[in-house]
Amino acid sequence: MVIKQKKKIMLIAGSRYTQDALYSQLIEYIGAEAEIIRYTIDEGIKPELNSDLFVFSSSESYKEFSQIEKEYKLTSYIIGKRMISYEYLDRVMMLPKNQKIVFVNDTKESAEQGIQELVDLGIDYLDLIPYHPGIIKMPEDIKIAITPGEIDKTPKGIDEVYDIGVRILDFVTIVNILKKLDILDDRIKIFANKYSNKIIDLSKKIMMLSEKNEKTEKFLRQNIVGKGYYAKYSFDDIKGKSEEIVEAKIRAEKLAKTDLTILIDGESGTGKELFASAIHNASKRNKAPFIAVNFSAISDELLESELFGYEEGSFTGAKKGGKIGLFEQADKGTIFLDEIGDISIKMQSKLLRVLQEKEIRRVGADRIIPVDIRIIAATNKDLRQMIQEKQFREDLYYRLKMGYVGLPALRHRKEDIPIIIESTFESKEMKSRSIDGRVLDVLINYDWPGNIRELINTLMYMSAVCDEKILDISSLPDDRFFGISSESIKDKINIELSINEKSALIAIHNLISKGELASREKIIIKMSDSGHKISDYQIRKIIKNLESKQLLGKAKGSYGLYITQTGKKAITDSL
Repeated sequence: MVIKQKKKIMLIAGSRYTQDALYSQLIEYIGAEAEIIRYTIDEGIKPELNSDLFVFSSSESYKEFSQIEKEYKLTSYIIGKRMISYEYLDRVMMLPKNQKIVFVNDTKESAEQGIQELVDLGIDYLDLIPYHPGIIKMPEDIKIAITPGEIDKTPKGIDEVYDIGVRILDFVTIVNILKKLDILDDRIKIFANKYSNKIIDLSKKIMMLSEKNEKTEKFLRQNIVGKGYYAKYSFDDIKGKSEEIVEAKIRAEKLAKTDLTILIDGESGTGKELFASAIHNASKRNKAPFIAVNFSAISDELLESELFGYEEGSFTGAKKGGKIGLFEQADKGTIFLDEIGDISIKMQSKLLRVLQEKEIRRVGADRIIPVDIRIIAATNKDLRQMIQEKQFREDLYYRLKMGYVGLPALRHRKEDIPIIIESTFESKEMKSRSIDGRVLDVLINYDWPGNIRELINTLMYMSAVCDEKILDISSLPDDRFFGISSESIKDKINIELSINEKSALIAIHNLISKGELASREKIIIKMSDSGHKISDYQIRKIIKNLESKQLLGKAKGSYGLYITQTGKKAITDSL
């Protein structure tokens, strides 16, 4: 087997504090793919100049490096763009409105940039004043400071310091690093999920502090809604050979070549976003943006301002200069509207106008703006039933359904389960895994109410708890994992037993039922009484086989054998 050599990254930062933060960030996202070497300009460490990629923490560190290594010509490098870390923002988001606060950083430019970043994140209700070394006098009435890791530069007289952590590399910089290392396709989904989870974790922290808070909603508006980055999937990523999935792919591929609005209909977990992404990548719009919006549990006001944009002063908290909406951002490209069945009648009317007129109007504006976009919508709800109940507009339904793709549930394409499992095992997280044939039968026979998403989550769980390369019965989760009250996935195990194995299992059951210890000697006597004479060697082998099939277990201490739930079911099935 050829071991792929890791590429070498040289991280160059101005200070050790910045270096440590960015190093931890890179390790989290690409540590498995690259060897990361650190170099701090302040400490004057000589870099290894044969690195595959140089990553500079800022333009300042790039300039300083260029002066130190004047004769060295960089062939592959990235000058990082930085952003405030979401991890500690909850520390400042609940500060009182109009509170005077100094924002402390190492230079005038970085202090002003930090303030602007907070404003862009929706924290524009604080009276932030830039501070940096060199400022001689500061207003005496200010007692609070915010700093991105520059606590030592805080002026005297400050009572409270809120350290929001070193500014980290932004999303675009990480994506560019993944591109340079030629691992974008492999790692982008993992990175995007981790990035989004950090935002969601922050939102949860804030929600715990205030269940209904204007600041919280502003943060959600600017950071969670519409975070579609680009179309990650193609039709090759849709696995399966069943008639149902092949027909769905053929239909979607044909529709991709048109400019029709498309409605993707399918249960949760069937791959609606995957299809939307593949349609965009197969269309003539594939060089333009692909923006995804999830309509689930979003207020009308928030949704309207995000989709249509707004003018300055149109509502409390509106950003200075206004904001371009997602419809405008998706111009010439595709916008994917997920969970379309969750929007209100009011927003349905506004969406219908966009479909009919191909134009939008920002919140608080008089000007009409034309947009050239393709809309793909998705739902797991019965929109026809919602029309009957007056919860969804019939005219919007038929506008959306100009192109229709219905996705089959996994229980209706069970022949695809082995293919999906094999594809999952090809991912880097589950390399070298395989599956026991009996377990495969169990997975095929299960109905998967959560569809492909549930199947993949189950495989990841099994891979995590199984120490062996082959996923066996012991790694199968029980009902509590699935959160359902229906028949357990383990109950579907159909285990073949030899005559002696059945006899031994029944003998053990009878002994335990009478309160007796199931020793090998007693099991041999019981089996002999029922006409099955075996040796001590044979019973040892039978017990070992029954344990490997998860039918028997060994109790701690001197309590002997016990029968598992799977074993009890096997006894019932054999009677």
